[in-house]
Amino acid sequence: MSKKKDTPYYIGLGIVIIIFGYFAVTNVIHYVKKDKVVDSNRSEHRMPVADKFLKKFNKVPDFKFVNQLGDTITNDSLLGKVYVIDFFFTTCPTICTPMSMNMSKISESLKSQKDFRTVSITIDPEHDTPPVLKEYAQKYDANNNWYFLTGDKETTYKLSREGFNSYVSESDNEDIRFEHSGNFALVDSEGYIRSRKIRIDKDNENWIYQYNGVQENEIPAQIQEIIEDAETLLNK
Repeated sequence: MSKKKDTPYYIGLGIVIIIFGYFAVTNVIHYVKKDKVVDSNRSEHRMPVADKFLKKFNKVPDFKFVNQLGDTITNDSLLGKVYVIDFFFTTCPTICTPMSMNMSKISESLKSQKDFRTVSITIDPEHDTPPVLKEYAQKYDANNNWYFLTGDKETTYKLSREGFNSYVSESDNEDIRFEHSGNFALVDSEGYIRSRKIRIDKDNENWIYQYNGVQENEIPAQIQEIIEDAETLLNK
């Protein structure tokens, strides 16, 4: 084939290459821009770890109590704070002592976190006045960020049962007087109850609503899990 005859062939080939190159470059630019948008969205709208691994349940209902120092504490005054909460009474002969010991461990572990609180609400407000709560708090070396609260009995029971789905009742046994759950609840800075998944067998996991605050029936307390999840919420 002569150079003269080859010329149209090379011209046509060049045109094809130019057209192909144009679309190739255009597509590359398009996907690069698209990836930048996706990356931008991922960085700006990515759910924080706390939202990904800790389920958000109901918001804590309004409450208003008095602590061991006589200060009024409400759900609104705890907004902006992450806190762990339980229900107890100071003359409890059964699980309250280990519960308070475990709450003390949580409080001590997170004492450097200025936005963390521990909250214990008595279910025996007639006996557990602020001075009684103050004395109880001293037994556990409670710091100023551990609130022992007392208030109206009916309001307390309603908060426990409906707000935290936590069992509480008066007992027919005069030696016990009250019955209650040994669970702890974790609340985020917006006032929502939060919790994690636990493995129930090798193939399944399930969301829990509260954490075991004390070992019962060979089920261990979940103190380390509470500390880890509270830290996650504090650092999100």
